[in-house]
Amino acid sequence: NGFAIGNNADDATVGALATDVSVTNTVDNPTPALNSNVTFTVTVTNNGGNDATGVRVSDLLPAGLTFVSATPTVGSYVAGTGVWTIGNLANGASQTLTIVATVTSAAPLNTTATVSSTTFDTNPANNSAPAGVDVPEADVQVTKTVDNSTPNVGGNVTFTLTARNNGPQAAANVVVSDTLP
Repeated sequence: NGFAIGNNADDATVGALATDVSVTNTVDNPTPALNSNVTFTVTVTNNGGNDATGVRVSDLLPAGLTFVSATPTVGSYVAGTGVWTIGNLANGASQTLTIVATVTSAAPLNTTATVSSTTFDTNPANNSAPAGVDVPEADVQVTKTVDNSTPNVGGNVTFTLTARNNGPQAAANVVVSDTLP
């Protein structure tokens, strides 16, 4: 019976494609005035391994941030769902989405961009990035005027200080100090 058994088996390694997609999220003005516009910038990067497929970002604006416009470098953004569909993202490539929104609430507001891919992600820790705005509670403005800007030597002048709260909320414990030279 001269059967050889040693060549009847073989090992094969099957590797899944993997990459590391990451996201950053910034806002141009974290302390905006009420009813002003802010711009969020979301950047997705393929940090390597392989090309990423089925890349998309979820970044739905919360109540208090009213959508104005969105400009993606690739793909499309749907404001109603907050989904930016990128598609394929080459190894080492980045894409950017800018979202302009009007701040309509004085409460602190946060948005989080979360990236996903159908390609296995080796580092899910960098797949989410928050950004937020917080409207200052009060905007106190102080002006100073003088009744005579060219007085005679030894003459009296009267300075008038005016404090004004431009809102949106009441200012508490306001102190104005003015030291004469």
